[in-house]
Amino acid sequence: MRRIILEVSLSIILSFFIGYTMLILMGYDANRVFSIVIREGLSNPTYLMIRSTPLILTALAFSIPSLVGVFNIGGEGQFYLGALASLLIAYVTGNPLLSILTGMAAGGILSALIALIKVKRGVNEVVTSIMFNWIIYFSLLYLISTYLFDPLMPYQSVSVPRTARIEYLRIRQFSIPIIFPVAVLTSLAMYFLIYHSALGYRMRVVGISPRAARYAGFDPESSIIISMIIGGAMSGLGGSLLILGHTHAIDSTMSGLYGMGFAGIGAGLLGRNNPIGIILSSIFLSMLLIGGEAAELRARVPTELADALIGMIVIVLSAPYLVRILRVRR
Repeated sequence: MRRIILEVSLSIILSFFIGYTMLILMGYDANRVFSIVIREGLSNPTYLMIRSTPLILTALAFSIPSLVGVFNIGGEGQFYLGALASLLIAYVTGNPLLSILTGMAAGGILSALIALIKVKRGVNEVVTSIMFNWIIYFSLLYLISTYLFDPLMPYQSVSVPRTARIEYLRIRQFSIPIIFPVAVLTSLAMYFLIYHSALGYRMRVVGISPRAARYAGFDPESSIIISMIIGGAMSGLGGSLLILGHTHAIDSTMSGLYGMGFAGIGAGLLGRNNPIGIILSSIFLSMLLIGGEAAELRARVPTELADALIGMIVIVLSAPYLVRILRVRR
């Protein structure tokens, strides 16, 4: 645990140092930019929780299959599908619980399909995930612009009815979006599933050594499928909560949805695929994203600043893995 904390801390410090140097070389006041990023990123706790919610769940969508040795980058498409399914059910029934369950099921089914293609046909999950991501992306855009648009606001889909919306919990002057504690409790439940259940133990053994798992009587293929279903359901839940608790509709540019699945990969890596670590890493990365947007407006730095910092964190975090692999090969 100490080594993980040390690695993560050093990677954050090193990536900040690289970002600081880049800003100076580009002619910006690095101290002012970083001050804006941190201050503005933490200035609105309610918005920070809203931004963190989908990130926690898409990070779980990446990390749970990753423990079994599967690289699920299909969280993006599963997130879209969960959001769309939830929107449709909410619009028709006005029932938030049914809408959430449908969103989870949609994400889980798409993920299960990717896993089955891998297990039965040997097709790499990265290839199928990328294909499904784009298929779902353009299908969703087509449906919104053709059949599901709001006649009064054609640039967005029909809205979630008020009876299906997930509201805020108000404690004195604080306003807590209910979707945030739902995501946190889900992540804690995943922690107990992975580290304190027979299913979690089986998945972790398969991830460490499929051959040893088979020798012990475990079925690696079923673990792959189950982990992908759980991961897809998490991503679908993320899309569902975002739609029901924040955006209440999908706009024609996908501004509220696009990139959440990919950002979840960074959050999962930063949290070392540990559900508790993922909660903290998602809040941290959301702070960077919010602060980066504020820095764009106030210091006129490129919008890609936060993305670049997150990318550097991921690269630096990967370095210890690379060193271990090289040591093993020697």
